[in-house]
Amino acid sequence: MIIDQGGQGSGKTYAILQVIYGICLEKKARRITICSYALPHLKQGAMADWERVLESFGVDVGAVKNKTENTYQIGNSTVDFFGIESNEAKAHGPRRDILFINEVNRRVSYEVYDHLSSRTQECVFLDFNPYIAGWLQEIVMPNFDHELIHSTFRDNPYLPAAELQNILMKKDKPGFEMWWRVYGMGELGSLAGAILTNWKYGEFNNSLPFGFGMDFGYNDPDTLVKVAIDQKNKIIYADEKIYKSGNSLDQLRQMIGFHATRNDLIIADCADARSINMLQKYFNVRPTNKAKYPVAEALKMMSDYEIIITEGSSNLAKELNNYIWHDKKSGVPIGSFNHLIDGLRYYFIQNIHATRESHQVWNIEAHTVKNESFDRYKMGAFRRR
Repeated sequence: MIIDQGGQGSGKTYAILQVIYGICLEKKARRITICSYALPHLKQGAMADWERVLESFGVDVGAVKNKTENTYQIGNSTVDFFGIESNEAKAHGPRRDILFINEVNRRVSYEVYDHLSSRTQECVFLDFNPYIAGWLQEIVMPNFDHELIHSTFRDNPYLPAAELQNILMKKDKPGFEMWWRVYGMGELGSLAGAILTNWKYGEFNNSLPFGFGMDFGYNDPDTLVKVAIDQKNKIIYADEKIYKSGNSLDQLRQMIGFHATRNDLIIADCADARSINMLQKYFNVRPTNKAKYPVAEALKMMSDYEIIITEGSSNLAKELNNYIWHDKKSGVPIGSFNHLIDGLRYYFIQNIHATRESHQVWNIEAHTVKNESFDRYKMGAFRRR
């Protein structure tokens, strides 16, 4: 078993995929499985990286890929991709020669891992960000032979400059000490697990009223997320629209225009009044009221809902997987992996607040009518018919 414990941008997944491609070039026919908790996560991550690996070696991806089955025929070997949550039966299915579980500590249970690994003949590859200890550290590593690789962004000379800068700027930033330990240095952290685990992939419900949540950034990304809330069934629908850093206000305005009209409600971060004032010339942008619902309270309310995100919301999925507590006792989340989640929270707060206000107005009006009716009844204004 080979386990790669790596920080952000360490290239651990890409490196394992390169090794797997090399194995495929051997004459022996092998069945190779690459899986993660969900197929959309694989398509946006490991599968996309796999195709880049193939292209870098001059392979015609279209000629070797079966799109229906999500398999690739490389030489005599077959490489099979599948998402565990949508196809858990495969964990109990055919045996294989090589297994790679990508981000093994993300919503993959020990039972599923055990079924998969016990049906693997030659080698198991695992990779993960070490944000918290779990069954991998408590059960697998102490009891099974393995090689542990520790990688960080410093091991990846091909890391894009913008991502490298984003990592380095957090090194000595107050409040990012544990983030730096886990995602910078790839060392085991002690942070609580993901705050919002109540999510899954699905279709956006376009029959519901919708709006947008927006968070501003520069070194961090500007984000826009389309949101609809089914309060009766307690479901939040989210569809990532913008996730891009380094934009001017005019560039941001143009990007928003691809997704929202002047009449669509956009709830934005109130900390950037200048950006809001400029965008209000073109869109229905309103600042969020952060004081009304503190972050921890809003997240607690959001935890009571099921969150459904579209398959194209890759950055939102990444944030949901990595959004953890910096200090759970004081209700302070980690200061990263929160840009789309913040936008989602802004719109959620606005929606909940507006609903509660309308209920209060209705109750006041109903109470007033009731009292007026009672007074008129006492005065004989109503006569029996």
